[in-house]
Amino acid sequence: MSERSRVESVFGDVPSFVAALKRLREEGLRDLEIYSPVGLQGLRGLMPKTGSPVRFITLAGAIVGAALGFWMCIGSALLYGLIVGGKWPAGYLPYCVIGFELTVLFGGLTALFAMVAAARLGPRPPEAEYDPRFQVDKFGITVFCQTEQLTPVDQLLRGAGAQEVHEHRATEE
Repeated sequence: MSERSRVESVFGDVPSFVAALKRLREEGLRDLEIYSPVGLQGLRGLMPKTGSPVRFITLAGAIVGAALGFWMCIGSALLYGLIVGGKWPAGYLPYCVIGFELTVLFGGLTALFAMVAAARLGPRPPEAEYDPRFQVDKFGITVFCQTEQLTPVDQLLRGAGAQEVHEHRATEE
């Protein structure tokens, strides 16, 4: 089984960088990394979409908190069984306050822990394909693709105005 190869490109100006992103998007190549020395707000639609699992983990924590709040209140009411006026001991409306409070508490705590876990804090070695010129005045695109797509991607990036293009073939296992 072969792992994916990559094509690294360096651009000197914004128009050629944007043109390359548009052409890659049109060709359906979406597995890429983009490097820029400045934030370019107009490119949000061209950049690959990445999502964070933090929002789903927070939702799960909030649901668990709400369920726990209602379970504690209803469970204690049924356990002690204080029957007033022939009514069922567990009235839901007063327990909404506790349910809401535990929803916020558990949602907030799971969001905090999920953000810390997703941030992967700590020292990491720099990626092999990163070029320090991307911090100064150059733009870069690294496209991850199959080995047979290397030549068309190389030609696409050169046609868009890349100053340098480097192909890195993956090793076969």
